[in-house]
Amino acid sequence: MAAKPNARTGRVREQTIEDLPSGLTLRFEARDGGSRLLIVGRALPRGNREILFDAHGVAMSVGPALK
Repeated sequence: MAAKPNARTGRVREQTIEDLPSGLTLRFEARDGGSRLLIVGRALPRGNREILFDAHGVAMSVGPALK
């Protein structure tokens, strides 16, 4: 699902991106029926975070990473 009118959707590969200046690591993972974005790093005062997306790319859940 596009986030704005006339926008196109795309696919994101499973990958890990480390941003050294911020100390954050972004990990994109495929899951059954959707995908997961995991944000990890010491810069996060309340711990690691995850965002779960359904098969259409709509955010279903946002919260602390349980894994």
